[in-house]
Amino acid sequence: MMKSNSLYIIGTPLGNLEDITLRAQKIFRELKHFFAEDTRELSKLFNLLGISLEGKKLHSYASHNMKEATEFALKLLEGESIGLVSDRGMPAISDPGAYLVQAAREKDIQVVPIPGPSAVTTLIAVSGLTSSSFHFVGFLPQTQKQRTELWKKVKAWAQPLCFFESPKRIQETLQELASEFPEGKVCVGREMTKQFEEFLSFDLKDLIHQTVSDKGEFTVVLDPGQWAQPVQWEEELQERILSDKEWAKRLASRAGCAASEIYNALQKLKNRS
Repeated sequence: MMKSNSLYIIGTPLGNLEDITLRAQKIFRELKHFFAEDTRELSKLFNLLGISLEGKKLHSYASHNMKEATEFALKLLEGESIGLVSDRGMPAISDPGAYLVQAAREKDIQVVPIPGPSAVTTLIAVSGLTSSSFHFVGFLPQTQKQRTELWKKVKAWAQPLCFFESPKRIQETLQELASEFPEGKVCVGREMTKQFEEFLSFDLKDLIHQTVSDKGEFTVVLDPGQWAQPVQWEEELQERILSDKEWAKRLASRAGCAASEIYNALQKLKNRS
């Protein structure tokens, strides 16, 4: 049953039309207003599903118009329900739509998920990784400084990392991973659920023997493996004389968490002692 004045988050196929859910099709037919990353892609999907565009309004919701589109969407939500979709998969995951979801929740507007495919869980499911947890970071940072900081965090986490990568950078990124994680493994998903779907799993030390296409859409899972980091005792010496707060800040930058969390944990341990 359709809920009034609600924001529907609608999952769409990654590529294979048969992955659309019956519930998603029902919502597509019943709602009038839809906000989409690319309205042309949504229009194509409606045509493929045999859903008439008559009486429907497709609105752009992308990174360049988030503010205006969010304000317009919130006004519509005062009188009716609307739908949010991305080009493929679940909206609001490494996607501008997350800002609309946040704005709706701040206004106490009900957000209703219509679950569908996700590139992240699809690749994790077929990767063969046995870890019960992983980190997802969306697209990798573009600057080398930011990427170097990310690799430090991955080594501290010692857990699999899942990310998206563009065809223009996939070769360079794999070379970088092989350098940073020589004992690591990757599972690369290309064009998942589409005609030229391909999955490659290999040890990074064997990258030289692998042929990885630079066409299509890529999702990658990295298992960092075992790695050794030499002890820099000079740096450890400097940290030895830091105050608790300064030490917590420095450790937080490496651990990828809040300094207050580390500081409070340290104080609890001191009190117990």
